[in-house]
Amino acid sequence: MYPIIISTPHSCSEIADRSLRRRFALKKSQIWKCSDPYTSHLKHFTCALYKHRSVSHRLVCDLNRAPEYDKAFRARDFFGRQAFKEGQGFTDDEKEELLRKYWYPYHNKIIESVKVLDKAGYKKILFVDYHNTSGDHPITHKKVYMPSLILSNLGTRNTGRRNSRRQLTSIPGKYLTALKEDVEKDLGITVEINNVYWGGYNVFWFSHVLRQDLDIKAKLYALQIEYNLDFVVNPISGRIDRKALGILQRSLDRALVKVYKELHT
Repeated sequence: MYPIIISTPHSCSEIADRSLRRRFALKKSQIWKCSDPYTSHLKHFTCALYKHRSVSHRLVCDLNRAPEYDKAFRARDFFGRQAFKEGQGFTDDEKEELLRKYWYPYHNKIIESVKVLDKAGYKKILFVDYHNTSGDHPITHKKVYMPSLILSNLGTRNTGRRNSRRQLTSIPGKYLTALKEDVEKDLGITVEINNVYWGGYNVFWFSHVLRQDLDIKAKLYALQIEYNLDFVVNPISGRIDRKALGILQRSLDRALVKVYKELHT
């Protein structure tokens, strides 16, 4: 294993708290769809020393958004449907409580992982924010079939490079390109770079905010992986294909190890 941290901020697919669940207007299947199902299944990622899984649904508290009332809490799902029943949305006091209960503990665990790895003498730490998306996704408002797999680093499309000195990237584009080429060759699929998704809050937070806030020697790198859910789940039955999931994860695992070894400190 390597000083690689895998984060699955949207892996919780249910709203377990019944008192909260009753306030949502969405059906169970719609709540499931508004998550990253099965990303908590990380058995085949043997490269990572730390794996952090969400225990809250993104509609309750989105762990891949800034901890602010107007960002970490959604009023609608991916398809524009109203999430809450009329007048049942969270108050500011409830939002503050949910941030304390879910957002800060999740990110504090990641911080502690970084501190332990830095104290152990590792010179570079790689953070992977792991997601999936459905195939026919309305984010472009055109019902375009989503790419097979998307790699993101906050950089430019296709290359992952910076288009100006002011633009921030979470890992140099050449490493994203190398990861893309390895996975494409191994799986025979098309991998996109910064297409549809450019990298979320956690990638920015890990690679730039923590770098400034923590007194550590290790260099911090981050990337986001977003794979098409239709690869591993039957879109009609909703059943998971564990063999397909294993093939995908083992390929990513090998490629991530290779990228980590090539990172310059």
